[in-house]
Amino acid sequence: MRMSRENQFDVIVVGAGPAGAMAARYAAEGGCRVALLERKKQAGIPVRCGEGVGLKGLSFSIEIDRSWIQTTIKKVHMFSPGGYKVDLLKIGESYVLNREIMDNDLVQRAVKSGASYFPNTPVLSVKYIDPSQYECVCPQNKYYSSCIILADGVESRCARDLGWDTSLSLEDIQTCAFCRIKHDSINEDTMEFHIGNRTAPGGYAWVIPRCKGMANVGLGVLGTKSTSGKPYKLLNEFVNSRFPGSTTNNLHFGGVPVGKWLKPLVKDGIMIVGDAARQVNSLNGGGVAYALFAGKIAGETAAGALSKNGIEYKHLKQYQKKWAAYCGKQQMRSYSLKSMLLKAHDNDIFYDNIARILIREKPEKLGYLKVFLTTFARHPMLLYKAFLLFSPEFTKALHL
Repeated sequence: MRMSRENQFDVIVVGAGPAGAMAARYAAEGGCRVALLERKKQAGIPVRCGEGVGLKGLSFSIEIDRSWIQTTIKKVHMFSPGGYKVDLLKIGESYVLNREIMDNDLVQRAVKSGASYFPNTPVLSVKYIDPSQYECVCPQNKYYSSCIILADGVESRCARDLGWDTSLSLEDIQTCAFCRIKHDSINEDTMEFHIGNRTAPGGYAWVIPRCKGMANVGLGVLGTKSTSGKPYKLLNEFVNSRFPGSTTNNLHFGGVPVGKWLKPLVKDGIMIVGDAARQVNSLNGGGVAYALFAGKIAGETAAGALSKNGIEYKHLKQYQKKWAAYCGKQQMRSYSLKSMLLKAHDNDIFYDNIARILIREKPEKLGYLKVFLTTFARHPMLLYKAFLLFSPEFTKALHL
């Protein structure tokens, strides 16, 4: 197939989630001719996300549109394996997003910046066809570019085909089941987290409200503790126990990476961002803030690499340097903390003991940092190692 102006671009972004849409937007704003290819009819559906996020992490890369916010979180209930409830009120400004609206808006911002958007366009393969030229093969067409940004999710077949080792150890993935429920007991300003080997072995269950009477509910099971169908079985048990008689819909499943970010992030003219690059907080599985930041700097880097002779591949390596210096450093800290906790304490009694200590605290003085310090203080060597990981601004890493 001959290349024409219609299918030749400076940058092609594969995947229109938050990372991909941000990459397309900032590459286009920087003067690149950009194609944003999305396999689904509409980006962001189904929502494979609890939708809860802290203001600090989200606003690091983007200004929040109020239309994205479904509700504001004012309190958090944390339940230990034995049922001890710890109330947290000192949680910082936190929201529940409507990812369907947010993801669509991010795509529209990319389009307004000049990117060409192609929904219903799955990429079957990406091939290096000649010096400084890649071919993206789709069912109805082929697209060509000297720079590809892969934002196609945790599965990322394209990254694997291009030589990345995308495999994850069982300790570095959570197998998750998600649903949306309706129940009169759900408060619009309260999130819940439940831990314990009976509820979610090696992970946790969450209840994140969308409004009064409706919530996103899900759980993750660490890969080493999961078997076929186990997350689905545990989710049913949790919902029936916590919300008897509830109405359930929008059931779906997926894997969430909780390992280290993928290295390298750049190979020749290929950059990889978001879940595809394993850019996820390893402690809680949250990835929206990381995805927005990675997409933005990848797009800006691609635009900075554009010259009259095409994309200068050496310049693209600036993306990895910027990621490593900012969010990459924080993600590695979260991975180290997760690994320490898994090795030192994998029993329900330990977490019940922590809860017994925390319930003595006044909720208005109790936040994530206090939970963190109390947990690690029960093991002095872990506490020492944890503080070695962090610079004075380590509270930022806990919230992003």
